[in-house]
Amino acid sequence: MPVMNYCLKFVAGLTLALFTLAANAGAFEDFCNDRLAELNAKGEPVLVEVYADWCSTCRRQSPLLSSLLAEEEFSALNGLKLDWDDQQAYARSLGAARQSTLILYRDGEQLDLSIGETNPDRLREFLRQAVN
Repeated sequence: MPVMNYCLKFVAGLTLALFTLAANAGAFEDFCNDRLAELNAKGEPVLVEVYADWCSTCRRQSPLLSSLLAEEEFSALNGLKLDWDDQQAYARSLGAARQSTLILYRDGEQLDLSIGETNPDRLREFLRQAVN
C-alpha cells in the first residue's frame, strides 16, 4: 500500500508539472532588467518584445510570437515582454526606438533587432538566430 501511495503521488506531481509546462508554453514573462541580466549571465537565449497595448502592429505580432515560442524548436527561448509605455527608458537603453521592436540575445550578447515584423516565416528565421 505505501508503494501505491508513493506511485499515485509521483504520477499526480508529474501530471501537474507537465500541465504547468504546457500552460506556460509560449508564455512571456513581464520584463525586468534584473531578469534579463540573470538570463544573459547564464547564457540563455532571450527574446525581448517591446509591446504597447494601443499598437496595432504589436497586436498582430504578439500572438505570432507566443505561437512560435510554443513550438519545440524555440522551447529554450525565454520571452520577456517590455511595456513601451511604462518602461520606455529600459526599451531605449536596449536600443528600441519604438514599440513593436524585438531584441534577441544569446550568450549574454545582443544578436539582432527587428522592428514591426509580422510575417510568420521571417519571425521564425529571426528567432532561429538565438537557438541555433
